Amino acid sequence: MRRALAVGAASALLLAACGEGQSDEEAMVESIAASIVQDETFAGYEINRQQANCVAESTVDGIGVERLGEIGFDADAATTEEIDLARLSDDEVEVIGGAMEDCIDDIGSVLADTVAASILEDPEPAFPIEPDEADCIAKAVIDQIPVSRLITIGVQTDRGDEVDLRPVEVDVFAEAYTDCLDVRALLLEGIASAGTAESVVDCLDENISDDDIDTIFRAGLAGADTSATAAELLQPAVEACT
Repeated sequence: MRRALAVGAASALLLAACGEGQSDEEAMVESIAASIVQDETFAGYEINRQQANCVAESTVDGIGVERLGEIGFDADAATTEEIDLARLSDDEVEVIGGAMEDCIDDIGSVLADTVAASILEDPEPAFPIEPDEADCIAKAVIDQIPVSRLITIGVQTDRGDEVDLRPVEVDVFAEAYTDCLDVRALLLEGIASAGTAESVVDCLDENISDDDIDTIFRAGLAGADTSATAAELLQPAVEACT
């Protein structure tokens, strides 16, 4: 998710050549709008110039000409450049995300497709995911968390920052994954693949509660030590089955 969100938002701000006789603000708006219309991230979603202008104007109004220049936005540049969103503050990233959310009619579909693609691109070995499952997860998350916040989370992760999900966001991600994936089956498959006897796996299946699995999953999303949480919660089941 992190790379797709960050790259998708960053590529929407590619710079183009600007005409003469414009103010700095007008030149920047024109560059951003032109690049959004041409960007492959938005191909196929019928994003028109009016929507692109809206995003560009909100971005320039919200971040400002001087700040855009500080992070490498040169409206007079003869060559196309890419803005590094990692150089923006979280508040500034949310300005861009909010502009996209307010101005682009189909931004939910754009982001859902991007998130689903990123899930499939960087799968967790313990949680193999099929395309339809990735689509399910992405749509569930998009329906609950604002676009601007999702883009900010993506940029934070891309920077290597520790992402501190809000409690409600942990709930959303946990519910999306547990609703769209058979987490219990994946957990048991992982245990079995480590060479555990089938009889023990069956016993664990009977002794591990859904609440335990949910707690372990949420601990990981909240940044806790998943292994320690799992060891503590599953110890009674392990003792009963071995």
